[in-house]
Amino acid sequence: MTSYRRLRPALLAIGVGLALPALGLAQSTDPGVHLATMHHHPYFWEVLVSSVVGWIIGLVKGFDSSKNWLKTYWPSAPLAVLFLLDLLVFVVVGGYFGTGIYNPANFLAALAAGLSWPVGLGALTTKA
Repeated sequence: MTSYRRLRPALLAIGVGLALPALGLAQSTDPGVHLATMHHHPYFWEVLVSSVVGWIIGLVKGFDSSKNWLKTYWPSAPLAVLFLLDLLVFVVVGGYFGTGIYNPANFLAALAAGLSWPVGLGALTTKA
């Protein structure tokens, strides 16, 4: 069991590395939206706000945050640093990934894209 815990970050990095080329080959339905202009998507802000809600739902459910990862490198990290790192990972990255991957076309799709990202990420990184 402990060997799996040591391999988990490496396996996650390999999985992300293998998924990145596939994401780059996917064709967008809106050719004018790229990473640099993602915040101009009509439903970007809805995805971003619902990512905040998904992040809070994950915390209430007991999912791990960046605190468990950061404590291996910085055991006494200030709460402000933990909050900002969680905000960056779960909300900002979630807003961009949710908008880019799901490309929501209506309000409910934007809510689903924003809610699913932080809850799914928290569930994947939480130790059972």
